[in-house]
Amino acid sequence: MGFECLFCERCCYFEGEEQCPVVFPDEAERLRSLAPRVGASLEFKELKVNGRKMYRWLIRGYCPFYDEERKRCTIHEEKPLACKMYPLLYNPKTGEVIISRDCPWVRDNPTKLRLENFPGEARAVEEAIWRMHGIRVSLVK
Repeated sequence: MGFECLFCERCCYFEGEEQCPVVFPDEAERLRSLAPRVGASLEFKELKVNGRKMYRWLIRGYCPFYDEERKRCTIHEEKPLACKMYPLLYNPKTGEVIISRDCPWVRDNPTKLRLENFPGEARAVEEAIWRMHGIRVSLVK
């Protein structure tokens, strides 16, 4: 049995800027266009990641698209790759893919911490690598 989201809210709550997702320019635009649905005003900080323009999506507390009552993302199908890949984290400077121990499922399943147990999340990492570096990779079969 692979990764199953526990809907715990850890991936949708941000205490500091370094925890906030980094998104591609088109994702930032899509998020801005979706913000009126929830009456939110979004803030982004421009970054250069390996020479490429990206944005850190600055979120304080819960993501504005997170429904606290239902414990669900209200834009699940449209959310950015950084959110789709969690609890996998990709470091574009080193090429490393790590599994976040902030995720309770990860902490509760130490014997299942292999990429093949995160197929959907690994596909999001593969797409991010393609978009960022123009390199096709296959993290899982």
